[in-house]
Amino acid sequence: MAAPTHIATTEPRCVTLRDAIATPFALASPDQARDQPSPPTGVKGHTLGCLYEAGGARVDLSIGQTSIDPAVLPPEQRGGSWLNGRTLYLGLIMDHYGRFITESLSRYWLKDAGPFDHFVAYPFDDETGNIHMQDFHRYLAGLLDVPLDRMTMLRSQTVFDEIVVPEQLWVYDRHVNAHMRAVYERIRSRHTGNKSSGRIFLSRAPSERLGNPFAVEDVFAGFGFRIVYPEHMPMAEQLSLFANCEVLAGLSSSFMHNCLFARPGLLTIEVGDKRARRTPPLMQRMANELAQVEAHFIPFGEGTEANIKPKTVRKHLRTILGELERRGPVLLLRLKRALGRSKAGDKSRQQAS
Repeated sequence: MAAPTHIATTEPRCVTLRDAIATPFALASPDQARDQPSPPTGVKGHTLGCLYEAGGARVDLSIGQTSIDPAVLPPEQRGGSWLNGRTLYLGLIMDHYGRFITESLSRYWLKDAGPFDHFVAYPFDDETGNIHMQDFHRYLAGLLDVPLDRMTMLRSQTVFDEIVVPEQLWVYDRHVNAHMRAVYERIRSRHTGNKSSGRIFLSRAPSERLGNPFAVEDVFAGFGFRIVYPEHMPMAEQLSLFANCEVLAGLSSSFMHNCLFARPGLLTIEVGDKRARRTPPLMQRMANELAQVEAHFIPFGEGTEANIKPKTVRKHLRTILGELERRGPVLLLRLKRALGRSKAGDKSRQQAS
């Protein structure tokens, strides 16, 4: 029996509105959200802020998954500061990398839509509503012809001369439209080259979810993987690795969403943790399906500790790759770590003195 698909194949919708009204972004209070369904798993609360037609009807194409805006804006609440010209509406801009490259980018699919005088979005963070623009925001949006330095956050009520509203093609933990493949291909094609980046393992620091990532790194190094910490690399360099790698592997996290920027058919390997014990999280399964990769998962197991057994990882890799590990790369990785700790210690002592 075939697994259920999370890929929608409908034609993306887009509307152009005159005199539409944007209400300001706000995090909903407990009283405002009292009668609302619980937000999706992993989302902490509901939000307010969307577009309304000039007559007061809510523009459903503009609302986010956690929005609880009323269906009609009362006449006494209409109006706002006027924005001349042509505006592109980009929904919620997410602080979190994984949610930005999925949900946020899924409104950036318009091509050849003509010039825009303004770009607007709602700021979104689960706790504060603040956005801290980072390299990945600016770089990825720039590749899709969305200049974030010209983006205005909708923090006050605004009326638009003309505003274009593209559909959000990726809905958290629900579905993603197949047309998103073209968006990721636009990004990937800018970073493909003739030189392979080999086998890549995306790692992170120890955490409550997985306490022994260095032991996992050692195992992957023995199978010829280069250990990478994406947050320490420029975005362009990261994308070049993803677009040209032979195998993409990593610890369970939004870093594995980067398979979206890799070639179809790529072998991927995800190592589970306490959050993802038996299978990848749903958003990762959606990413794997959309990216059309050959996805493998190494289960964390049922123990209570935050460590995965290295022998479990080694056993799965032998099966997936059909080969045995080598000791040389492991010893080099351990030496590199030791040198890094030594340099860090010298720096700390110099600062203390």
